[in-house]
Amino acid sequence: MGNNNYLFDKKNYIHTYLSYMVSNKFSVAYDDYQFFSTKKFPSDPNPSSFKESSNKLEFTTIEHLHKGKKRLADFNQFMENTGTTALLIIKNDTILYEGYFNGHKRDTPQKLFSITKSFISALVGIAIDSGYIKSVEDSVSFYLPELKLKNISIKHLLQMDAGIKFKEGHFPWRDEAKVYLYPNARELALTIVEDTKDTFFHYNDYHLLLLGLILERTTGKSVTDFFYEKIWSPLGMEFPGFIIVDSEKYSFEKIESGLVMTAIDLAKFGSLYMKNGEWAGKQIISQDWIEESVSPNNVPSNREHFRYYHKHPWGKMWFNQNKAYYKYLWWGHLNNKTTNDYFALGALGQVLYVSPDTNTMAIRLGRKWGVMDWWPTILNKLISSSI
Repeated sequence: MGNNNYLFDKKNYIHTYLSYMVSNKFSVAYDDYQFFSTKKFPSDPNPSSFKESSNKLEFTTIEHLHKGKKRLADFNQFMENTGTTALLIIKNDTILYEGYFNGHKRDTPQKLFSITKSFISALVGIAIDSGYIKSVEDSVSFYLPELKLKNISIKHLLQMDAGIKFKEGHFPWRDEAKVYLYPNARELALTIVEDTKDTFFHYNDYHLLLLGLILERTTGKSVTDFFYEKIWSPLGMEFPGFIIVDSEKYSFEKIESGLVMTAIDLAKFGSLYMKNGEWAGKQIISQDWIEESVSPNNVPSNREHFRYYHKHPWGKMWFNQNKAYYKYLWWGHLNNKTTNDYFALGALGQVLYVSPDTNTMAIRLGRKWGVMDWWPTILNKLISSSI
């Protein structure tokens, strides 16, 4: 029976792969959530909300980089041309700017891609706070004894440095395509093997498949139910959302990229972090976990740890500046010796940018990356201009 299931899943994978590639013109699409099976999160009958500033920001122009040179563009035209769908700037829980472009509105759900990962970081912290998981130092094999990987910890999964073999690319035999489209992600997760016994940073979605299995087994709940109970419901989301699953048959959440929700509700998650995990008088996530998750403390900084990206254009740009880091499924940037910003980043330029020193966040969602500049840098400049 198991072998028959395996053959069925492989055949279904090829069918899904071909259907997806044709329908999305052989690329990842911002609205491809309509292609997949999903689980829905309801809106709250009494949603929480942000205050509206009486002195909203108005932008007429925006500065950005193009081929290394500074350019100045008309603000609204820039947002339209770059495929931007939502832009928010919120300070002290007060909306300073809220704009929607390219036919989108406040209630339009949008795929967050890898911003989803930062929500999973929060769920792991909650699972530890609740006693489901003992520590990030726990061996993954303790929770997944059938896995071939024996020398990695949950911390390795959170920091993307487990030494997992993963091949990028959109061909059907590549791991990147498999994670995105394979109909039985639980089965796929248990085929993961080591690339080397030495750990090094390699950003890939196999880390998230393993975290999803661990959350399921330790909490005794689906990731959807645990997420709804611990984050979605407490934050009082204004609009419905949903999460993509691998298939209707297996219903394993795509926690690497599958969360779909509105920009204004995403802002509540950013606000939760700026409030050190407290919401409406209740501690949703422990302050210790948030500090550990996003701070630059104890982050590997030696060049060899990031060797996989020595020849990648974005890797050279990001890691060679000695101010950037990656910690517990969040990206971080050192502003100076005492302060840092951090952000969740997804494909096509989805960004939730948090500036704790100014208690300000900025969100950009879009249909494409649309610009040669680095979106977190653009959002940082917009925040600076609003202070």
